[in-house]
Amino acid sequence: MNENLVKAKVVCEKFSISKRTLCRWKNEGLPSIKLSYNLIRYELDLVADWVIKNKAQAEAGGK
Repeated sequence: MNENLVKAKVVCEKFSISKRTLCRWKNEGLPSIKLSYNLIRYELDLVADWVIKNKAQAEAGGK
């Protein structure tokens, strides 16, 4: 398993968001990796890139 994959709790703590916000972001296209039926992990680098890109779109009025 990839060492860079983290649980939802780690993503929430790192970006200071709730689990509900994480679920909303995931529905909006946040990159995640489904390892099994109920086992989802996130790669922090990809999540950070996604957040930066989407914040830039929101600030530019793209949201």
